[in-house]
Amino acid sequence: MMKRWTAVCAAGIMIFVAGCSSGSETAAVKTEAPKTRERAVSEQDRSAAMQLFIDGSLKESKGEFAEAILDYQDALRFDHDPAIFFALAKSYLQLRRYPAASEYASLAVQHEPNRVEYREVLAQTYINTGKLDKAAAEFRMILILDPKNTNAAFTLAKIMERSHPAEALELYNGIVARQGPSWDVLLQIAQLNSALQRHDKAAEALEQMLLLDPSNLALKQNLAETYIRLKQFEKARTMLTEVLEQNPDNVMLRSTLADVFLQQNDWPSARKELTTILASDSLDPDTHLRIGMAYYAQTIKDTLLIPDAIAVFRQYEKNYPTDTRPFVFLGVLHRGIHKDSIAESYFTRATQAANWNGDAWWQLGWMYFDKQDFMETISIMNKAKQYVPDDFRIFLLLGISYNRAGLHQDSRVALERAADLNPTDLNILSSLGLTYDALKMHAESDSAYERALRIDPTYALVLNNYAYSLSERGIQLERAETMSKASLAADSTNSSYLDTYGWILYQKGKYQEALIYIRRAVEFGDASAVVLEHLGDAYYKVGNEEKAAEYWKKALEKDAKNAALKAKIARGSL
Repeated sequence: MMKRWTAVCAAGIMIFVAGCSSGSETAAVKTEAPKTRERAVSEQDRSAAMQLFIDGSLKESKGEFAEAILDYQDALRFDHDPAIFFALAKSYLQLRRYPAASEYASLAVQHEPNRVEYREVLAQTYINTGKLDKAAAEFRMILILDPKNTNAAFTLAKIMERSHPAEALELYNGIVARQGPSWDVLLQIAQLNSALQRHDKAAEALEQMLLLDPSNLALKQNLAETYIRLKQFEKARTMLTEVLEQNPDNVMLRSTLADVFLQQNDWPSARKELTTILASDSLDPDTHLRIGMAYYAQTIKDTLLIPDAIAVFRQYEKNYPTDTRPFVFLGVLHRGIHKDSIAESYFTRATQAANWNGDAWWQLGWMYFDKQDFMETISIMNKAKQYVPDDFRIFLLLGISYNRAGLHQDSRVALERAADLNPTDLNILSSLGLTYDALKMHAESDSAYERALRIDPTYALVLNNYAYSLSERGIQLERAETMSKASLAADSTNSSYLDTYGWILYQKGKYQEALIYIRRAVEFGDASAVVLEHLGDAYYKVGNEEKAAEYWKKALEKDAKNAALKAKIARGSL
């Protein structure tokens, strides 16, 4: 029976593929599918069904899909040939009557499961109703029946992109392997690989696309950005230069090229591009600000560039006077050339214009901390925490300022808040350890140091401070010595670390060795009163009472309120 319908059915497929009119439903359409039981069909019934089928096909070709459906439905009264189910499915699909289309396409597939075109229509109904898993199953079956079906492979790959990207890539690569490079397929391969962070594979696909369209500037730009992700800066540089030759006024491209030069540590070339951008009529505020930040980053390597960086930000300030973003940069840069009054002015303006800016508060407070004006730092940070209550840096600087001012209880409160906000910050944990130690809260101090060492067992500052705390209590001296050695290995000229190691040796009764390290601590830095007193103690233990008295007196000059030290000097002994 099917052989006699094949030619008409094929014509119907061509009409379906070519037709783009949605048509209008002008007659009542029955959507109930007939039962599919086998029955004998007379020649007369076949002939009637054939004529109705031809009539429906002609109406379908004119875009009269509703009228065509009526003919196809009448044809089913005489014959249940799957070609009629298929024709009905196509017409319902054109009318966007997806449930009916799906029902008839399913019947067609049930009758002839190996007909690819039947499964294609069924898959399309599933796509239109969002049943992508079912659509994917149909396309997989189509590929079993017809492994070289490119449309099925491409559509299945599109469906799989989000849920099964690896499968989608395999399908796309299979299409390229069978048919050679294709722009649409290569584009999907590039995009998928990029999304999967397989930038090398994305670059390969883009390179093949460029062979197909060598003059495509957008493609070259995309490829250049991919090279940057791969850190293939020379290739990116070449590609961007080619694009800029054709589009010299593109500020964004020139900015990207400048970034490439910066990645290559080629500041002269980067600066040349940045200067060109600054002179452009197309310069926008964000690009101008990024240029300023590029100059700022270079000042860390070469302080001679600070005036140039200031000039870039000052020009920004002139062009956009209501924008507060340059203020912090200008403050830091002016501090770099020791113009603290100007720096303070910028930091203050930043905190007034944008009191939510934690960087501005931090920089303003740190400037006073550097000058050892701890009470002013405390005042600024207490104001800052009202506006940025969740910035751990504010509470860290407040805590260490209280510590330096000898207000250890206040320091503890601030540092505990900082630790709540950032429990893994080593500076906070180290400062907490010191503060707890000053409050004689040794269990809490040890806990803070242990937490820090679990995060970084090699952190020299914590190793030193923890070792010193243990040595002052005369406990775990072997462990303290091991930790102190490790901190010295990281920084052998640090005065504090040298004193700690020497003091541990002193506590172990190794006075000659202790003297060597504590004396070196004094030689390497501006020794504190504690270090000077330690040196005096070490000299006394080796029998040099004159030197002991000399360094005790020097210690007293730095800590005139130290009653125990005064008594030591008065009696001339420990």
